[in-house]
Amino acid sequence: MTHTAYTKRYLVLLVALLMLVSIINVADKELLAPVADAVRADLGMNDTQLGAVRSAVFLTALLGQLFWGPLSDRWVRKYIIVIGTVLWSAVTWVTAFVGSFMGLLTARAGMSFAEGCFNPSAYALITDSVPKRHHGLVLGLLSLTYPVGTASALVVASLVGTHRWRQPFLGFGVIGVLLGILVLWLVREPRRGATEEAVEAAEGVYTGKFSLKEFRQVLMTTPSLLLIFALDTCQASVNWSFAFWAPSYLTRYGIAPDSETAALALLPAILGFVLGAVLGGWLIDRLRPRTERAAAWVALTAMSGGLLAALFVFNLFELASLMLAAFFLGVVAYMVMPAVNILMFSVVPPETKATTISVSNVILNLVIAGLTFLIGVVSDAAELRLAFGGAVTVMFALGIVVCLALLRTIRGDMSRQRALVAARVTG
Repeated sequence: MTHTAYTKRYLVLLVALLMLVSIINVADKELLAPVADAVRADLGMNDTQLGAVRSAVFLTALLGQLFWGPLSDRWVRKYIIVIGTVLWSAVTWVTAFVGSFMGLLTARAGMSFAEGCFNPSAYALITDSVPKRHHGLVLGLLSLTYPVGTASALVVASLVGTHRWRQPFLGFGVIGVLLGILVLWLVREPRRGATEEAVEAAEGVYTGKFSLKEFRQVLMTTPSLLLIFALDTCQASVNWSFAFWAPSYLTRYGIAPDSETAALALLPAILGFVLGAVLGGWLIDRLRPRTERAAAWVALTAMSGGLLAALFVFNLFELASLMLAAFFLGVVAYMVMPAVNILMFSVVPPETKATTISVSNVILNLVIAGLTFLIGVVSDAAELRLAFGGAVTVMFALGIVVCLALLRTIRGDMSRQRALVAARVTG
């Protein structure tokens, strides 16, 4: 079955359902951020331990990616999403009952391992279901679930009150289990590679099968892929650093009077992220008929604009002006999200999509784990502004360098991918 067998109604339902699951996925991961100070006080933790918990989340996600990615390229992706969603939601629910630093670390690590199933499986499944001319918009919509999920965690924590920090873990856990059941009931499994241009032109079937040997060869012979991994790491480091450290940054420097206000003050930036994700995807779809390097140009624009906006954000100490600057930072910087996935899928065989995402996630989780811990250590030794602001600025600058290199290599690697796909299509 190719994507042409799917109705528009089903595709809208598919995108909407996977967006909801992704929102809960991100919210579960980010529930700790808006209540971090309350949890630290309740469990008797310091910033180094708080950074260690955050690092544990990314390190166990690394292990999860090594497991879920190759499995997703070999098995039914729909079932993997269902199993992982139910597991991570159950562990999120259990988090409400922890009473120590080690208990919190273990629960968050367990959640992170299970939720690692979603991105590799969902992104591969949806791009094999939706026509390729709409991939930018669809991947942009999935990308906006990151800020929306973060906003959900912030708003719920603010409404419930940080002193009742355990309650959101209970609610989000139950919702996640219910969504997992809906995926089992409603989602259909598409053929791998069904939306590739060569498959559509021949009205045929893509016959490629996943193997680790071929994937290793792709890694060694596709320079653009290594650059895309680096770009993904840069953007993820910025986004997760903001999501975790921004509430504490706003309260410690007196920019926001309390944790609840700090959480709500992030909403303009999150709105900017939402608009940026959709704008980036829309631009790529519009520009791609004119230039196959459209995603690389959008990524370069995002990284350059993000760096300029970040320099303003970390030099503002009045809440209203900082919120306005953060909104523009979100709009510009988050255009990179759909660009990363468009670039990634344009240079690898369709049957390796999930594993490719997993490898990228392994790399970025390693970097973020170390970076998060380093921010905590530098914050304890010096100050949070130096640690947090310095990390964000450096990652934006590195992203610019990577995008410039991609503009030189991406065209050749895309041509090789198209030739490989065409050779594996049967009528």
